[in-house]
Amino acid sequence: MAIGGCTATTSLKPSPSPSAIVSSSAAASATPSTSATASDSPSTSPSASPSSTPAPSDPQFVPALAAIQMVGPWLGWAAGSHAIFATTDGSHWGKQFASTEEFVGVDFVSSTTGWVVGARTLLGTTDGGHTWQALGEAHRPIRSVHFINALEGWGISGGNDPQMDHGWLLPSTAGTMVSTQDGGRTWVNASSPTDPQTVCFSDRAHGWLATMSGSIYASNDGGSTWTKSLDMYQAGSGVGRQTIIECAAPAALWVLTTVQNGAAGHLPYVSYATQDGRSWRTVMAEPITSGAELPGVPAGPDSHPGSFSVIDPMDAVFIGDGPATNLAQCVIASAGGASLRRTGHIENSSETFGAAFTSATTGWVLTRNAGGDYVIDVTADGGYHWSQQLAVPPTSAG
Repeated sequence: MAIGGCTATTSLKPSPSPSAIVSSSAAASATPSTSATASDSPSTSPSASPSSTPAPSDPQFVPALAAIQMVGPWLGWAAGSHAIFATTDGSHWGKQFASTEEFVGVDFVSSTTGWVVGARTLLGTTDGGHTWQALGEAHRPIRSVHFINALEGWGISGGNDPQMDHGWLLPSTAGTMVSTQDGGRTWVNASSPTDPQTVCFSDRAHGWLATMSGSIYASNDGGSTWTKSLDMYQAGSGVGRQTIIECAAPAALWVLTTVQNGAAGHLPYVSYATQDGRSWRTVMAEPITSGAELPGVPAGPDSHPGSFSVIDPMDAVFIGDGPATNLAQCVIASAGGASLRRTGHIENSSETFGAAFTSATTGWVLTRNAGGDYVIDVTADGGYHWSQQLAVPPTSAG
């Protein structure tokens, strides 16, 4: 996820064994217990070796369940404030690791190899989470990562005012793109447009990047150079925004951007998609400030941006947040976003924190129930009906 992250399931060469091994507080068993304006060719930044430099700022709030990723229909991980959870049957979740750390992101490339991003720590596993290794940090704390195999990955580090956004920790400004060639043991600064927020790669050549100013950039050379591909709604206007991207193929991308200038009770957001890297579709928008609407663009699922999960280049699922309705409503986007099907909703849930769909019918969503617990809800019929699989009480931070 983005909760983000890639969903490849091919077997991969294991990464080198890091020296620091973090033993799980509850090792997973076979069945867990129930419960830019920038140059198109920016100059390369100097290398940065791992450092213990304190974070310029930490997220003010991380939910008890903050990010989720499924690797196929049965195997998945969820992480949040102070814990990592896992399932091996798609139904029962067990606590795999406990910590005082605030975990903000999950990225797995196979059934054995994955990473969990903490506010101050990056952890990795090569045995499906039975053990977690403390890996390297960039010059500033890593906010998110995206790997294409057991060794090669990219991420965003540092930046100001990082905030959780449906499975991602996004800096507002001054973020830095970083990369690794050894599974996250060491990181170097990488070339990118100004103020990157999210980055993903489909393979070692083809990548995408979103900036705070509202532009999407593409790279065909592993991130050495970047070319602007899309200016989103109100790009460059100076209005703050948060943008989540998910790669779907070398030339395919889905985007959800939130514009921080809504009227009371509304938080404008717009979704885009491309299948060829050249032509873009505005998939949905809701609600745009009066007088600045996007004519002909369908409305999103609710008044606030929610979680979304990409299934493939042509299909994605959006779960809208509805503070006014106290519902999390589901929209299935198909045909590259040309067709939207509104299905059901999650009752007594005005906010979601992440989503992971393995098909247009089967998916998991992180939300909060009427009792205040953070929960994993699942659907097997495309969002018409939902059931709760795991409930986690809030931490002392709420």
